[in-house]
Amino acid sequence: MKNADARKSSRPPALPVGNSDWAAVRAEYWSADKTQLISGLLDKKSTVAIFTRPRRFGKTFAMRMLKTFFEKTETSNAHLFKGTKVWQKREHRAEQGKYPVIFITFKDAKGGTWKEVREMIADAIRDEFDRHQEAFESGRCIETARSFHRKLCIEQRTPSNLQRALGILAAALHAHHKERPVILIDEYDSPINYAATHGFGEEALQFFRNFLSGAMKDGEHCRLGVITGILRVAKEGVLSGLNNPKVYSVFDDAFSDCFGFTEEEVRGMLATFGHPEKIDEAKGWYDGYRFGGSEIYNPWSLLNYVDDGFTPKAYWLSTSSNDLVGDVLSRLSPEMRDTVANLFEKKEGNATLSPDLGPYGLIQDNEEILWSLLVHTGYLKVTSGPDANGTATLAFPNREVARVFRDDILARMKRQPSGQFVGRLTRALSSGDAERFRKSLEDFLVASASYFDTAKEDFFHGLLLGLMAALIESYEVRSNREEGDGRPDILMKPRPGVTLPGVVLELKSPTIPARASQKRVEALLKSAARKAREQIDEKRYAAEMEAEGVSVLKYGIGFSGKRVSLAK
Repeated sequence: MKNADARKSSRPPALPVGNSDWAAVRAEYWSADKTQLISGLLDKKSTVAIFTRPRRFGKTFAMRMLKTFFEKTETSNAHLFKGTKVWQKREHRAEQGKYPVIFITFKDAKGGTWKEVREMIADAIRDEFDRHQEAFESGRCIETARSFHRKLCIEQRTPSNLQRALGILAAALHAHHKERPVILIDEYDSPINYAATHGFGEEALQFFRNFLSGAMKDGEHCRLGVITGILRVAKEGVLSGLNNPKVYSVFDDAFSDCFGFTEEEVRGMLATFGHPEKIDEAKGWYDGYRFGGSEIYNPWSLLNYVDDGFTPKAYWLSTSSNDLVGDVLSRLSPEMRDTVANLFEKKEGNATLSPDLGPYGLIQDNEEILWSLLVHTGYLKVTSGPDANGTATLAFPNREVARVFRDDILARMKRQPSGQFVGRLTRALSSGDAERFRKSLEDFLVASASYFDTAKEDFFHGLLLGLMAALIESYEVRSNREEGDGRPDILMKPRPGVTLPGVVLELKSPTIPARASQKRVEALLKSAARKAREQIDEKRYAAEMEAEGVSVLKYGIGFSGKRVSLAK
């Protein structure tokens, strides 16, 4: 570690702000010794370990450390680990430089469509294939792997090929090196989160479910698998193809001091750079995270704070943006917006946490998942609990995050676009939550222009059809086309490979007498909705989808102006 060397020199070492190259940092910069992560993985003998931490808490840096330690290279990297925690045990030292390593990061896999995201994933995969070129030129390489490598090089990047890629690369390296590879997948959930907020989450989930299990399911070609990300979305089955992967989240004691800085490390850092008296200021601004049983400082902010001449400010604001968090916050219901705002005013509150963060489509509308999301992404910390019922006390970790919350989250909620209603409405529709669908549609009408007060069925039909276009990636949307024995107003058939229910919408606008009482209006709307729902069955609008084995949600909608009734 460079700390000891710095005390012998009149000049402090450089700070690795924005540098995730572990070998370079270890050799030339100040760094904290986090090699206990390696020791812990070796001692636990896990086949697959998954670490979830907020952004900028050293996940990529830790993965590059693992790569430097385990990878078999022409020139030994053993000298970089001498004097570190992992070097204290002979059996751990024996593992250094012993294995081929697959290292893939998906942090930049983003695009306007799933096809664009998949191409970026393909680029990352091909780069790793190219890095291991010698394995495919080896006489020990099976022809299947050699042929597959050629396919990637000539752009044969079909979904099935890409889903098999990790397994084929692992098998090729195992055959060439006679050692099972260590597989490191950094930011596995980045493209999944991005896809979830841009309308093609199901395709991303299905891809990664098959991609990860192809190499790490049974350990045949995997000595150790390590996966990092921000979130664990277990209910979606992303990790269901793996045999008992061990997940270490912000709630777990194990490895709790391996990401971020402990107070001991921060005190040593401040002393190295000549200002040990700054500990209280640093603590107030950047401490307060609690991972398992460890009190943790934000490493990104601490490095910038010291590098910027010990100037306290919200360094995390410009780097901690998360598409999923932003999407969730922009779509909150008025009630949940008030709840979040109240927490900010009181600085602390009790909430029930969800053990996992899924399914994605319900995150925006589930209070338990919202709080868990904010804890996992670093916006909130758990000060006590959770108890047997999942209830915990939540608070802001420090002054920096409170500032970020005020300047970013609350400001974002205040400028919510009308698109929030569209997202809530389409999610409620595809999840089968009839009452939430009705309420979301009514909220949209109430928040829109007054001419909805006199809108007729054709106008309402066109409006609803336009809203359903938000689901175009997942559904084939049909309007007034022959189905069964008639023409349903709107029919939505899941696209091939999409595991969502079909949807049939039938609309009716009853005549409302002048000066009708509220009770009378509600009765007429319910009657219209019921008749619309009965028509779906009578005319067999869903017959084709049901014959294909698709489950179908059927909604009859009665409306008048800004009032909506729904029969399911």
